[in-house]
Amino acid sequence: MLMKQIVLTTILLLPLFLISCSDNPAAAQDDPAFSVQLKNIDDGIVFQHNDNTTIIDIVSPVGISSATFTLKSGQMPRQIKVWLHLKGLEAFRLISEQITVAASIPSGDGLSAQSQRKISGASEQPILPFDPLRLKLEIVSSSQKIPLNDGYFEIVIPRGFLEQTGNSFEIQWIDFFR
Repeated sequence: MLMKQIVLTTILLLPLFLISCSDNPAAAQDDPAFSVQLKNIDDGIVFQHNDNTTIIDIVSPVGISSATFTLKSGQMPRQIKVWLHLKGLEAFRLISEQITVAASIPSGDGLSAQSQRKISGASEQPILPFDPLRLKLEIVSSSQKIPLNDGYFEIVIPRGFLEQTGNSFEIQWIDFFR
């Protein structure tokens, strides 16, 4: 009888012990898993997940390409950052079934002269600074000058876009210096 109690207690407590030994089991179960369809097989994509933020790190040797992302499991992250390792950002498009958000950073003037617009059907409008679809664009580089010799462009996908997109979106990019 005592042996049955020990076995039963062990069986009941084992899941609690395993949960307490893991770093953050709830976060691990909720980490998003995306399938990716790349236009160019030479492009490289690495995902990082941390505190409900997903970083999509892209290296594109050709400099002109696209990738389609479909959420396969987990929850859509609250924030997605795209790190594009390019020398210049002639064009960037974030595409869902409902809307396209387009941006570019001129090679001579950098971030201060960036342009952003939203495209829906035949309508195209500039994106104003406080629009919920506005991309946050940064240059992460020691020089901050285009063409980038090191570093990358960081693009934060707007929460408003993620809320509209469902479970699938596409990004397209063109490097000035391809």
